Amino acid sequence: MSLDAGPRLQAVLAELRRVPDILGATIARRDGILIASALAKSMDPRKIAAMAAAIVGTSEMAATEMGLGVFNQSIVDTHIGKLLATGAGEEAILITMVRNDANMGLVLLSVDRAVQSIAAILDAESEVSAEATV
Repeated sequence: MSLDAGPRLQAVLAELRRVPDILGATIARRDGILIASALAKSMDPRKIAAMAAAIVGTSEMAATEMGLGVFNQSIVDTHIGKLLATGAGEEAILITMVRNDANMGLVLLSVDRAVQSIAAILDAESEVSAEATV
């Protein structure tokens, strides 16, 4: 990852954390490798990235197998809060921790904006990497 992409991804996470009902967020590769994180100290971002990637992988297979179209998002809902695992382009997922009583309209709008930004940053990054190898 270039020196420019890391701070830009952290800025996306910081913007997402400004939403009152969002407790934290992490960006991971689809294979579970951590890219960037803005989580509470009590949460292990590497474990969360790996577990969310497994959830997304299973959800993608289920959607395909059931003929439900392209995967968008998985939600793990507990009595304390929610974990949203949302596709962010071809290579990444955004994991968002949300309060259980959250304004989901605002959260989902914010998550959608964030995944578009993340996908654009990572797409630009992969184009730069491809040009460097030519």
